Amino acid sequence: MKFGISVYSISRKITSGEITPQEAVKWLAAEAGAETIEIVPFGIDVVNNAALAKQLCETAKDWGSQIGNYSLNANFLQLDAAGYKAETARVKAHIESALELGAATVRVDMSGYRRKPEDNTVENFIGDLPLVVDTYNELCDFAAQYGLVILLENHGFHINGSDRVGAVLAQVKRENFSFQFDAGNFLCVDENPEVAAKKLAGKAKTIHMKDFYVRNEENDPGDATQFDCSGSWFRSQHGAYLRGSILGQGDMNMKKISEIIKNSGFCGCAYLEYEGMEDCYYGTKVGFDNMKKLFDR
Repeated sequence: MKFGISVYSISRKITSGEITPQEAVKWLAAEAGAETIEIVPFGIDVVNNAALAKQLCETAKDWGSQIGNYSLNANFLQLDAAGYKAETARVKAHIESALELGAATVRVDMSGYRRKPEDNTVENFIGDLPLVVDTYNELCDFAAQYGLVILLENHGFHINGSDRVGAVLAQVKRENFSFQFDAGNFLCVDENPEVAAKKLAGKAKTIHMKDFYVRNEENDPGDATQFDCSGSWFRSQHGAYLRGSILGQGDMNMKKISEIIKNSGFCGCAYLEYEGMEDCYYGTKVGFDNMKKLFDR
């Protein structure tokens, strides 16, 4: 198993202009100790700057790490024909950029994170499933020419939950299609992460380790929105309150989840994804150290 960090964990320092993308990669490798790094395009535009992609790849190598995964928000659902075509072209451009970064895997969402909760029904999922499968098949065929693996993540509120993820995994018939297991995101659809881990961890190519504070719908903590997960509280599909924490300090049983992952035989890249309110250098470093301790145990 390789221990890594998603650059998303410190992306607020990039988007604010405090550090450059190159400095972010250097910090993750040299200061935090990440063996592998996940790139997300928040303040990092490698599609329109191929030179930046190569610089990030070289920076990681210079400091004893690598770019392992590229993680992309996307939305192919609830679009007209022109919108779907444009989104497909946009995502394919990002897949090509992942190659320049040296990544082996590319996470591509299928449904928008800010989709309305009332649209995330089982009926709508069943209706969307053929398009989801066809789209992943097309993206996998495109990525295969570059030797890249496309990943589905349990992300957002629609293509999330162990049963829905399992249905997609069962129907996409491509060798270069796999799964990015996010330990915390199951809470977004009110599913027990430990149960989900038992069902899906063994199918994962990569893993996001993430911790949350959790409050039930009767205990409003204030400063809560439906979708904002960048520090403040946000709401689950069915109304629970969630807020990112330093890994190991939240309400999730990370010890149990890590044991389930290890017992599943997983041996890929595990990335810390921190989105708490503390200084992100501090939260990322402490969380990453805790993640390594959990898996060593």
